Amino acid sequence: MVDLMKEGSTVILLNAKIDMFKGSMRLAVDKWGRVEVTEPADFIVKEDNNLSLIEYVLVNLVEE
Repeated sequence: MVDLMKEGSTVILLNAKIDMFKGSMRLAVDKWGRVEVTEPADFIVKEDNNLSLIEYVLVNLVEE
């Protein structure tokens, strides 16, 4: 799957979500999901806001 995703390609994800794994975000596509690689789109990706470089911690709040 990773071999299909090359720089400049546009990837369309159906039935996909982001999961937390060991403090990082992972893309998960369920069994009914689909990944399509298409021709390059005509927009520019903002690379200055890369959320996968941030380590997140799950905090459980107890309501009183």
